[in-house]
Amino acid sequence: MLHRVEGEGLVIITQPAHAWLSGQLARHWGNGQFGSFTPGEEVCLAATLHDIGFLDWEQSPTLNPQTGLPHTFLDLPTATHLEIWSTGITQMLRYGRYPALLVSQHFTWLCKLHPAKSSADRRLERKFVEEQTELQTTLTISLQNDFYYESFSAEEIILRNRRLISLWDWLSLLLCTGFRGEQLVENVPTAEDVTTITLKPLNEGATRVAVSPWPFGSESLSVICESRHLLKRYASEDEMRAAILAASPVPLQIELVRE
Repeated sequence: MLHRVEGEGLVIITQPAHAWLSGQLARHWGNGQFGSFTPGEEVCLAATLHDIGFLDWEQSPTLNPQTGLPHTFLDLPTATHLEIWSTGITQMLRYGRYPALLVSQHFTWLCKLHPAKSSADRRLERKFVEEQTELQTTLTISLQNDFYYESFSAEEIILRNRRLISLWDWLSLLLCTGFRGEQLVENVPTAEDVTTITLKPLNEGATRVAVSPWPFGSESLSVICESRHLLKRYASEDEMRAAILAASPVPLQIELVRE
């Protein structure tokens, strides 16, 4: 779950809703400077559903007693987070090997990028990475020996696609949670190399954002996801869950424009 501060209250966005926005970015991504990606449907599916493992958790989110609010994906216990990721990868396999491979690679990359603080949690992460690396090897070999997927499964193609999944995930997180001031997003894949993208909020809520250089195929882009408003801290998990169920969904629409 993501938190977005608005005035005196809080807006919450589920992980699957954030992933939906990530998928919207994917479907509009690419132009002469930034190139394209293949296989398009599989890569967009991985972007859209990469957080599918959170579906059950989001039905009954847990309370962070330190904040009095639902856990965010950043403060979930490591064991819970890894279990959710593992579940999501298994669910992605029901859609196909290629999107499941990209989602597995994305989560192992995140694991290595942000290791846990405690030794016990790091052991859990190592086990997760080992299991997923084995799965990734199996899936890659299977895809490389597949008549249809062979041409999409060279190491450099898979790596570029994983980098794009991770990029869209990060851009969606920034847009969903809101930000102040310029945000630099580095190592963005282009048609030939990598570059840095600058995001500039054009209003106080960062619901209108200038992007430079422009990575999309359209002249402007409007993305949307649903959110819910919470107004206070909660003393108990039951109270918090009841408040979430009672809150009406509110569309969060963000307009992206050329700088």
